Amino acid sequence: MIIEKISIKPYQLIFKEEYRNSQFSITKRDGWIIEIVSDGISGYGDACPLDGFSLEGHSQSGYGLEGFKLSITDCNEIDLEELLMLSEAHGELQPSVEFAIQSALYDLASKLEGISMRKYLNPNAKDHIKINYYSNSSINPFQGMVVKIKIQNTNLFKQLDLIDKVNDKFQGMAKLRLDLNGAYDLPRAIRLCKMIENKPIDYIEQPLPVDSSMEDMYELGLHTDIPIAVDESVNDIDSISKFLDKQCADVFILKPMTIGGISKIKNMIKLIEENSKRFNISSLLESNVGRLCYLQIASAFNSIEECGIATNLFFKEDICQFPSISNGIINMNDLNGIGIDEIYL
Repeated sequence: MIIEKISIKPYQLIFKEEYRNSQFSITKRDGWIIEIVSDGISGYGDACPLDGFSLEGHSQSGYGLEGFKLSITDCNEIDLEELLMLSEAHGELQPSVEFAIQSALYDLASKLEGISMRKYLNPNAKDHIKINYYSNSSINPFQGMVVKIKIQNTNLFKQLDLIDKVNDKFQGMAKLRLDLNGAYDLPRAIRLCKMIENKPIDYIEQPLPVDSSMEDMYELGLHTDIPIAVDESVNDIDSISKFLDKQCADVFILKPMTIGGISKIKNMIKLIEENSKRFNISSLLESNVGRLCYLQIASAFNSIEECGIATNLFFKEDICQFPSISNGIINMNDLNGIGIDEIYL
């Protein structure tokens, strides 16, 4: 592969309204788009770490991308495997950098082959992906839909009221995912689970702080039949292994932006499936460029769970288009690469 050009450009997305959860509130997201060009064809990747959540910050990820660019300046020809190895080196402790570079490389490689990225990764990739909605989604309810609720404080009665309102909004047809963002201690989390046992709960996500002991997570599981999902606590295969060993997680929420390499994501999914646990792919509130890659990953690795990818509804506008959702389904097209026609930067 002959790399003709690499460009790195910043972008900013503005929320329609302040985005809040139990840990922080934000009004905008800043990221970087890397474009890698070969044979006149462009591959795109998105680096968009989240301050207070990711290992790295926005500026650091920009420096990481520039370091990768400098490392292959004046290279006459370089193969994909060597480029992927360089992405791992420059993405060390900067998973958003590794993810962005690999997204661009796989986007480019699959375009050069004239196929979608999902088919490049797996010829038997799924042809549709299930998507969850959000409590503020404007959608006609349908039976079996999945809706995610961001818990914004630790007042149990206010949260119970919120759950009831969302349940009523969707006419009792939705399974609800409660994202607690680590806001509860063990006694309060146990109380919450007892209070919602008769509600249509699909799972509770990250109920305890990231630094809580796995013994506390295991203890919580002894007090409820509601599945427990982990999110912030999962960023590599070792973290998954620990949860599996301690038998204290039922569902694993995988955010490629905090994991990095696509082969790493594949290996994590393989381990989860071997242990008969659930997983889904979820957004870190990045641009459509990143989330189009997530769709390809979910399809390639045969995700059967509703994925938290359709977060474009939170932003005023984005830098490229995102496919439409019908009754919780995105039907995958056969556009080359990750399916980007044009980026507005």
